Amino acid sequence: MDSGIQGNVADAAVTILKGLGIELTVKLVDYFIFFKTPFSPSSLSCNHSYKFKLQDFLNVTAPLGINWHPIAHKVHVFKTCFSYVGFKWDLSLHSVSLSSEKCLHLLSKISAILSNPTMCLNKKTVMSIHGSLQHVTLVYHHGQHYLPALSIFLSKFPNDFIIHYIHSLVSIS
Repeated sequence: MDSGIQGNVADAAVTILKGLGIELTVKLVDYFIFFKTPFSPSSLSCNHSYKFKLQDFLNVTAPLGINWHPIAHKVHVFKTCFSYVGFKWDLSLHSVSLSSEKCLHLLSKISAILSNPTMCLNKKTVMSIHGSLQHVTLVYHHGQHYLPALSIFLSKFPNDFIIHYIHSLVSIS
């Protein structure tokens, strides 16, 4: 997958971390998530031992010049409930949902268009909404049935400079 310069650096970091035994590393372009499991998952004790700590990631990546967001701002230190790529994850309940922030952002994008059906749209705007809706359908699979009309509408843009009125079939879908 071609994910640009950030993705290439992230791919290298994942390879290095896995080489050091930090296997449960997931990334999307340059957004990381690390999972850790107890050394002895069959143990009934609440005092689990773990193979690595957050500081281990920082110690490995610091000499590589990889900058992380401030821990207080973007880091969830091995919690069972957390946000990642716009989704709210709850590992203990085995559930994934759309975060409130992502939902409100998407609703405002769509409302701006639906509230003015005579508005002309450019390819960039339609691509943004289409991409956001595709992202949501990773969790809400039923929404996939409504994307083809928007995909077809998007294919009608021969270049970035043409504008179109949104077709009624797209807005009804």
